Amino acid sequence: MTGDDGNLPTDDHALLARISAGDEEALKHLYAAYRQRLWRYVWQQVGGDAELAEEVLQDVFLAIWDGARSFQHRAAISTWIFRIAHHVAANAVRSRVHHPAGASLQESLVTDATTYLPGAQPSPEDQVVERMLLTEAIERLAPKHRQVLELIFYHGFTCEEAGQILDAPTGTIKSRLSYARKALAGYLTSNNTAIAANNKEAFIHSASLEAGEVSYDA
Repeated sequence: MTGDDGNLPTDDHALLARISAGDEEALKHLYAAYRQRLWRYVWQQVGGDAELAEEVLQDVFLAIWDGARSFQHRAAISTWIFRIAHHVAANAVRSRVHHPAGASLQESLVTDATTYLPGAQPSPEDQVVERMLLTEAIERLAPKHRQVLELIFYHGFTCEEAGQILDAPTGTIKSRLSYARKALAGYLTSNNTAIAANNKEAFIHSASLEAGEVSYDA
């Protein structure tokens, strides 16, 4: 069964319903809607291997095609899709030797540093130093903490949705987020950077509000 491309809905739920009925055009539309975000996510998960990321992306949409009928609407469709991507990427990594890169997450967080360091207005010279130090700080984080930052800060998922994607309790996700943000702030502070000196308290307060100051295992 193929649908009339001109009459296809753009709503994810409607598209998934068409996909579950065997509508290949609906799958193409869903692919177009999610490809960029998903490719970036799986590229990060497979260590910057572009070829492997493309393979994973194809497998993700095959899994969506095969699993559309079993989707039970317990989570947002975007969460379900990223959960599939997480598992497919993890399986691909286990079956192939790869070289961790982490550049995607570093680029997005370093570029948007002022997003989670409120009120920072460093000089151009300070910005160069901050980018270097923040990159170093992100590299020092464990993969489980980098994953949470990636999903929440770049892809815009909530802690609950990130937990569904990563198969972890919401409390654990909040704890990892809080730990990661405090670790970044601490690293910047330890290097006496201008942004850290001016924004440490705001950074910690923001992390506390986002993560809820829980004590689950990080």
